[in-house]
Amino acid sequence: MLKTIPKSSVNRRAFQVYKQWEVDNSEHEVVSASIQDGYFDNEIFVTQSGIITHSLYRSLKSKYYNQEATLTNIFGIIDNPANIAAERRYGDTVYVIAIPQNKYGEELKPGSIQLEDLDNDLTYGDDGKGGITSNVPLYNLVSLDLQNEELVIEDNDGEIFTGTMTNYDLETQIATLTFGGDTDAVQITKLDFQTAILQTAIPLDFEGLDIDEQKYGNVFYDDGLLVFTNANEFSNYVLDFRSTKTIYETEVLVSVKAGEFNFSQNPTAVEVKLSGSYDFQTTAVTNSLPAGTKKIKEVLDIKRREFFSGSFDHAISGSWDDYFNSASVDPTGSYLTTYITTIGLYDESGDMVAIAKLPKPIKNLPDYDVNFIVRFDT
Repeated sequence: MLKTIPKSSVNRRAFQVYKQWEVDNSEHEVVSASIQDGYFDNEIFVTQSGIITHSLYRSLKSKYYNQEATLTNIFGIIDNPANIAAERRYGDTVYVIAIPQNKYGEELKPGSIQLEDLDNDLTYGDDGKGGITSNVPLYNLVSLDLQNEELVIEDNDGEIFTGTMTNYDLETQIATLTFGGDTDAVQITKLDFQTAILQTAIPLDFEGLDIDEQKYGNVFYDDGLLVFTNANEFSNYVLDFRSTKTIYETEVLVSVKAGEFNFSQNPTAVEVKLSGSYDFQTTAVTNSLPAGTKKIKEVLDIKRREFFSGSFDHAISGSWDDYFNSASVDPTGSYLTTYITTIGLYDESGDMVAIAKLPKPIKNLPDYDVNFIVRFDT
């Protein structure tokens, strides 16, 4: 008993699932690559973990940090393609962590990354847009004139902000900063003139000014890469992230109309008319069965029995028409009918592709439609 299911009754939707991972430097080493690591003309190559780091440095710069890239040839997520110079800053030395695809799946889930830098006691994360941020805000130090108390910084968008810094206490690291006429006491956790870095305990927040924190690097989710371009050197870390996998759910609406699929396949419920048996010549199969003959019985007709009787108590009997004759006085519905226990789905070639088992048999009422929804994931 087969029935064609229309395409309108078959729906397929995709949804993403995620798995939590925790890795560290013992599994995936931090590879540092620098422009000074060697050049091909003098054949002096610096290698780390079997990687020629100068080639790595040049490859990353060419693929991900191409300042001439456009929307058609840019790799990875970027918040503002028009501001690629600020979104993709590339220093002379970068630190790279590569996660294998069998761990990140289709991509690293944006917004799920948290890395503990055990060497510098810093916590990094991603902003969900391909940028690496930290619990310690970072700004580019343009200049600091302690004599005139003038401080000039550059934010991630390349905007220059000029203010004043007074009452700087080296012991507590607290200074009084003024920008745009707004004054605030700020703890400066790092002031490095050599690398032009200014780090503060909390983000700078001055009324009327939008000072964006510098990024510490970039995450390329599709390739499982973390590239630190503006961070301190580190080698010991613990990294938490989520991998991504797309699962497709197929939903099939199987409709059994009134009167359909109402013939039992139980041998006791049908009468089979067979012809006489005859010999059928078989062909020899190598290493299996020898050639010979088999007795074959031909099925001439199969029809439903008009009446039934109990195999345990023959006094119990009835017919398939009992429902029509006594359904109105049979509140328990204990008439003889078929029960649906299994639904098989076949493709266009007639091959079974899925089997759905019902949790309990469903009585198929002869004058009611019954709908079944079959769902399976691939």
